[in-house]
Amino acid sequence: MSSKKIVLVAVLAAALWLTALPLLRTAGAFLVLDEPPRRADAIVVLSGSVPDRILEAVDLYEDGFAPLIILCREPENAGFRELKERGVELPRIYELNVSVARQLGVPESAIVVLEREAGSTYSEARVVLQDLAERGARSMLLVTSQYHTRRAAAIYRHLAGGAIEVIARPARSGGFDPDAWWRDRMTVRRVLIEYQKLLLFHIWDRWKVQPQLGGSASPSNRT
Repeated sequence: MSSKKIVLVAVLAAALWLTALPLLRTAGAFLVLDEPPRRADAIVVLSGSVPDRILEAVDLYEDGFAPLIILCREPENAGFRELKERGVELPRIYELNVSVARQLGVPESAIVVLEREAGSTYSEARVVLQDLAERGARSMLLVTSQYHTRRAAAIYRHLAGGAIEVIARPARSGGFDPDAWWRDRMTVRRVLIEYQKLLLFHIWDRWKVQPQLGGSASPSNRT
């Protein structure tokens, strides 16, 4: 290959990269729904990543944004059951979250662990919203991983049907970087899966799944 062709290929590659870079950054930033915190009836911590989500929740509690931190139990899988049979006690995610909150000074009275188990964002939302409705709550701070905030908020708002205000708060110590997510293989996988699920929500779930509370989502709560 001649030197001219090599230079041309290099220039084209650089141009493609400079074009792709803003798109990649936009794709990462779009998943993060960072809404200003305000006073609410409860802080809901989604099951999953530890300890970034509970740390965010404790900060919100200490800043006086809500009087309760609500946690949901994840299903106990076969591996946990076998460990118990062998006499091994391994804390589950919600138990780790409770431990973190306690050690950081959150009183027992402010920590609520819901009895019903949930294994997905949808099932967790149904359990949480039912509990909040029974408490007469009208608003909640929804804490989850940064890349998960947009979809989680959309699901909760859809199921809430406008009856409960949902304020999305990303866990700031989660380590997700919207400006460089493509540099890490695991993060690339998470982003791609998140977009698949977000697309499924918008083309199927929001039309086929009926709101659990209220009627339809209010304009201020739509994403």
